[in-house]
Amino acid sequence: MATVHSSQPIAPATNQGWLRAIVGAIPNLLVLGMLFAIFVAGHHYGWKLPRFSALFGSAAGKADDWCDEHLVPESTCLECNAALKSPGKPLGWCPEHGVAECVICHPELAQIKGPPALPAYDTAAAIGVRPRAANNSVSTLHTKVVQIASPEAVDKAGIAVDVVGTGPMREEIVASGEAEFDPTRVAHLSPRVAGTVWQVYKHLGERVAAGDVLALIDAAAVGQAKTELLQAVASRQARQANVDRLRGIQDILANKGQVEAEAALREAEIKVVSAKQSLVNLGFPIPAKLADAEAAAMVEEIHYLGIPDALIQTVKERTQTANLLPLLAPTDGVIVKVDIVRGEVVDTTTPAFVVAEPSRLCLNLHVRQEDAPLVQVGQRVQFETESQPRAAEGQIDWISPAVDHKSRTLPIRVTLDNSAGKLRDSTFGVGRIVLREEPRAIVVPKGAVQTAEGVQFVFVRDKRYFEKDSPKFFHVRQVRVGATSGKQVELLAGVLPGEVVATSGSNVLLAQLLRANLGAGCGCHDGK
Repeated sequence: MATVHSSQPIAPATNQGWLRAIVGAIPNLLVLGMLFAIFVAGHHYGWKLPRFSALFGSAAGKADDWCDEHLVPESTCLECNAALKSPGKPLGWCPEHGVAECVICHPELAQIKGPPALPAYDTAAAIGVRPRAANNSVSTLHTKVVQIASPEAVDKAGIAVDVVGTGPMREEIVASGEAEFDPTRVAHLSPRVAGTVWQVYKHLGERVAAGDVLALIDAAAVGQAKTELLQAVASRQARQANVDRLRGIQDILANKGQVEAEAALREAEIKVVSAKQSLVNLGFPIPAKLADAEAAAMVEEIHYLGIPDALIQTVKERTQTANLLPLLAPTDGVIVKVDIVRGEVVDTTTPAFVVAEPSRLCLNLHVRQEDAPLVQVGQRVQFETESQPRAAEGQIDWISPAVDHKSRTLPIRVTLDNSAGKLRDSTFGVGRIVLREEPRAIVVPKGAVQTAEGVQFVFVRDKRYFEKDSPKFFHVRQVRVGATSGKQVELLAGVLPGEVVATSGSNVLLAQLLRANLGAGCGCHDGK
């Protein structure tokens, strides 16, 4: 067998591979070069990674005199050296205010130099006004303090402080509703009988007094009723005269005739009463002297019965009809609707006028079910609209015994004083039911209140904070939160006016408190 040998030499396959490897390594070389440059620059300018403990102070000094758990020198650490803390017997839980170590019941706990000022109102009663968040009575966070190496460290950590002050605060329930005319002060007027509008005297928007003539209606039934009264009076007078004549005759026939005449007189008197009642039913007043007058004397008086003297002459000049029925305003108010014009035929179903008294309105509010137990008759309510922040005020005068089955809200009614005339009928808005109002409530910024382990608390600065060689720390004080307004929150227990609390940045203190409470161990995560 012959062996075949190639006459061409085999080119090495590694030339192109090396080229691709060099090109692919360029990005890695660039990254390594940048890191090396940063390292050189940092070494030259002395860059160092910050430690978390630097926010609370430095561990300058002896390396072994540092508490990694509480981030202060171990020799001055209050938590590690119980002997450094101010002696004092724990006062325990306050059931009245729902906080531990209650500063209201024990003002000596207040971090104030000088006599502390107690709240100007009964905060325990205010706590019971509505359900509030309760504190965990077995929590021990209030026994801790958050210690700072120096006041400068507080500024460095961005922690701001503020003095506990007082200010106006109101607690309220907000409910939507509609203001409308008081139904007991709205009169919907219609003629009592059918007829034709003879004259309209009052128009839309005019203010009227009770008894003012709004319009005159020409109704045939009125003239008929007047005629029946005149006939009944004339009949009664004739029969009265017959009775008087027979009483002077003393015989048997006369006595029998007298009995019959007296019966006829009683019948005539009944007809007079019935005729008078017909006119009364039409709205006419019947003066006593008119009822007892002679029929002839009654004709002139009854012709324009019910028309005020100021209008009689004008009416006489224009008509001699006795059919005119005055439509009178039943109460003082303003005409808010007119639906008749002169010459129009109307009947008892025609809504002629609506007269309302706008100085008092009814506000119908719808309160959420969860707020229903807090609502009581007599509570003050402020009503406001989008364009009127304080449109009117009033009091709750009725609370529905049943919840609305559609909206699942509780209907309540409020009587509003609208004497200023700011509101109109059917105005929608918001009612603020005032549960309590304190002109000198204890208030702090909202950022001062923190929550952990089922407890609400604030950080109160120690009163010896600026004394030389005194430890710099904040007390953990349990509180009860009340009303809120804008950026302020009311504290019903836990602090007194004049104390200093951490506000913005207090979450830094919270982080250190929870860190220390859990135990930091060797501190290997503290920036090392």
